[in-house]
Amino acid sequence: MLALFPVAPARAVSGAVRVAVIDTGISSRAIAAENLAKGRNYVTAGGSTEDTHGHGTAVAAIIAGSASAGVEGLCPEAVLIPLVYCVKTGNGSILKGDVDMLAQIIYDAVDVYGCRIINISSGTKSDLAVLREAVAYAERRGVLIVSTAGNDGSKTPYYPGAYPTVLCAGSVSETGDGPASFSNRHSGVDVVAPGVRVPTVDLLGEAAVGTGTSFAAAWVTGMAARLLMADPSLTPYELREIIKGTARDIGAPGWDEQTGWGLADLPAALAEIVGSPAPQLPFDDVEPGAYYLEAVQWALRRGITGGTSENTFSPDLFCTRAQTVTVLWRAAGCPEPGIKAQPFEDVREGDYFYKAVLWAVEKGVTTGTSATTFSPHDTCTEAQIITLIWRAKGRPAPPARSELLARLGEAYYAHAAAWADALGLFTAAQTQFDADAPAPRAHIVTYLFASAESGR
Repeated sequence: MLALFPVAPARAVSGAVRVAVIDTGISSRAIAAENLAKGRNYVTAGGSTEDTHGHGTAVAAIIAGSASAGVEGLCPEAVLIPLVYCVKTGNGSILKGDVDMLAQIIYDAVDVYGCRIINISSGTKSDLAVLREAVAYAERRGVLIVSTAGNDGSKTPYYPGAYPTVLCAGSVSETGDGPASFSNRHSGVDVVAPGVRVPTVDLLGEAAVGTGTSFAAAWVTGMAARLLMADPSLTPYELREIIKGTARDIGAPGWDEQTGWGLADLPAALAEIVGSPAPQLPFDDVEPGAYYLEAVQWALRRGITGGTSENTFSPDLFCTRAQTVTVLWRAAGCPEPGIKAQPFEDVREGDYFYKAVLWAVEKGVTTGTSATTFSPHDTCTEAQIITLIWRAKGRPAPPARSELLARLGEAYYAHAAAWADALGLFTAAQTQFDADAPAPRAHIVTYLFASAESGR
């Protein structure tokens, strides 16, 4: 039997990891029924998710295996959801969706199909906002995206693989000592994986081989699914850090464009998560003893906020109104707002904070600065931040007596500040409440974390 990694036979497992395969469909002749769930054909309305090309089926076998072809996948327990993005017609032509379709499929993989991992063994050379926002949404909802480096053998980045929150896989050479000749080399490459003559299956369920970074991405997806089966609490950030951190370096010391952090190593990654601490934060400006360290870790794990760059959190940077309502919306689980239109001239549908503003207005968390403006880029004060958090929490009463309440009188933020004071939020942030002081990023994550930990 051909094996990518020795694993137990495929079986239906309660709580199995659901993996979206955005591809050409999956052949039910090749992949076992217990590894398949209902998906959707986005290219042909009402069309089948049966594969007419073969690419998606080959990807699926690498992830979950194919008994008919004697291929043991990396995660035989995985449940695959075929989301058809490309089809081969009866006359042999190829119909492929556009970037808008790909973005919508990502949203649906998260919200409709409940996937923990999304495999995208394709890409585009264009960095488009619609795709970038869909990828960011998946990250916020705790869904890992794995994609390809590209097959040009060039330095051209392919998206979504080149986005920082996407785990980007290049292909290792057949000898295992460097990148395959066709594997793209660029700043987005995280790891390399088997991508040359990889054992897989064809549409009829017979043994085949696949070559390309598509199959390297499938290998990494199967690896990530296996890790999630071992520890379902792992976040996308943690999965990426474990897979990169345990990769076997085969190029220049450390990271390089050709092989990323090295050759993905499933046994090493599995060993890493058994009793190991969570990966370290990637931010150079969050000191080990900082009062906000645990809050930043918490916010990052839950997709509530990230850094201002790949290696900075900017704890002292002041929060804007747009940033604040977005953080609160994410902390609430990114609920879909019931209202679809809002009166603000300075909030547009393409803005990253668009849905957050709709949600905040609908829930009474905030209003505009006038009847027609929201002023998304205005800096928030401590009083405003605390009031917004308090309202988002449902305007709870203080759990104990607060000396602040009597001193604040009729101020609009009086009850919010009293609640925060009684709950110890200001103590957690090591600050005295100064209503008019601009609020830094470190404070908002600390206030949210401390209130979440208290259960109030």
